[in-house]
Amino acid sequence: MDKQRLIIIALAILLPIVFVADVIFTHNAFTARFPGGNDSVPRYVGAQAWFFERLSPYSDEVTDRAQKIIYGRLAKPEEDKQRFAYPFYVIFFYLPLTFFTWDWAQAIGIVVLEFALVAMTIFSLRLYRWSPPPLVLAFTVLWTIIFYHGTRTIILVQFAGIAALLIVVGLWAIKEKRDVLGGVALALASAKPQMLFLILPLIGLWSLFNKRWRLAASLTITILTLLGVSFALLPSWLFDMQTQLADYTNYTHIGSPINILTTIVFPSLDSTVEWGMIGILLGWLLWEWWQVKRDQDSTRLDWVIALTLIITNMIVTRTATTNYVMMLPALFYMFKVAADRFGAKANVWIVMTELILFIGIWMLFAFTLKGRDEQWQVYLPLPLMLLAGMIVFRPKQESRP
Repeated sequence: MDKQRLIIIALAILLPIVFVADVIFTHNAFTARFPGGNDSVPRYVGAQAWFFERLSPYSDEVTDRAQKIIYGRLAKPEEDKQRFAYPFYVIFFYLPLTFFTWDWAQAIGIVVLEFALVAMTIFSLRLYRWSPPPLVLAFTVLWTIIFYHGTRTIILVQFAGIAALLIVVGLWAIKEKRDVLGGVALALASAKPQMLFLILPLIGLWSLFNKRWRLAASLTITILTLLGVSFALLPSWLFDMQTQLADYTNYTHIGSPINILTTIVFPSLDSTVEWGMIGILLGWLLWEWWQVKRDQDSTRLDWVIALTLIITNMIVTRTATTNYVMMLPALFYMFKVAADRFGAKANVWIVMTELILFIGIWMLFAFTLKGRDEQWQVYLPLPLMLLAGMIVFRPKQESRP
């Protein structure tokens, strides 16, 4: 038996044991004593109500249940209403948790997200074919979990961590020409559409330009299946979701980084400037995609995809700092380029960058925290730094035959 097969067998035995032990420890030490995971409570309650009672997860009755779990009462007018507010098919991700009480479901969700962020890091490195030294790799994997945006995703049991993993798996699979897997993974990630509204159509068009019919077909068929099953099970889900989203802005006050820059940092600016900046970023991105429309494996394509992940979070109407984990591949892209350019010397730069991001954003959060709520300042450092880094690391135009 070869070494690789032995490693696979060992991991297949070890990982479930580690997972179960981690869940039990997390429950006993944390979730049984400190209930939380608020970002998944509405989806958990909605999935439970639909599966066991066939109640609409968008109904007021189900919303009230979520509020009582989170607040111990109904929400006040200025508080988050904790509505379901996701596409109906996100329920399928939460169904396994519905058989547990919330303290156990929360513990399972936390551990799943820990594993998801580790897996996302590994797939990101494989996406860019970067093989850092063992110590740098170990530190990077640990950093992914303990830096601000990763930890917040885990503690809040935020579905963004699962969507980010699916995005990276999809992109890796496409690069490896495993197009069916790539299309399915990206389509499943659309359960959190604000993270996919740029990459999904752009990858779809790119697949047509490059005659990657299996990718186009798997992407289309999976999305249509998800939508079709959702309409069959709850015909009103799309209207109900839109109704909840329309009310979302009444109790959320932090928009995209571009919105923060034009309304808070520079309050003299107006919505015209905001939409102008969004238009510039979108125009730039579309132009870059046009340049690589027929590239199938190039540094320039890697860069454009990473740029897309950043601009998605820069311009989306409402983002969250948990969604920022989807931008980590852009950071790893820059690490890969630095390692190629500077060799072993880049490892110190890479670790220092991770330390600065870890300490800096956590300190910013601590110094600006009001009550239990993060403030707008923590929304800016990572996307702005990554956008600047992508400009610096922009590859030269590759010659074409």
